[in-house]
Amino acid sequence: MGNDPRLPRFADCHDPFWPRLDLATLRERLNLPQPVSEAALEVAARCAAIDAAREFARWRAVLRERGYKRLEDVAGHDQGRALRVCYLRFVEAAVLHSLGAAAGLPAARQGAAHG
Repeated sequence: MGNDPRLPRFADCHDPFWPRLDLATLRERLNLPQPVSEAALEVAARCAAIDAAREFARWRAVLRERGYKRLEDVAGHDQGRALRVCYLRFVEAAVLHSLGAAAGLPAARQGAAHG
């Protein structure tokens, strides 16, 4: 039952305050090639969720102090929607960084100048 491919799979290591990470949606959004295994994607998503939770911890603390239990509770406000987008984009970038060559991405250049 837990391995039914028709059911959505989520990265299960996350703070319930933040949106759940559907692995199929994440794979599609990032346009990951098939050589990236489900296990590799799941581990990368878990790590990304942990990193994102650390990065956005202050936001979470302030919102929790104001009585919000989940980010979805503030989705009706522009700032809540913006924070959700920032969280999800952070996770996506962290997943891509974590998967690196396994995702068929060119290796990041150390010390390369932006421009």
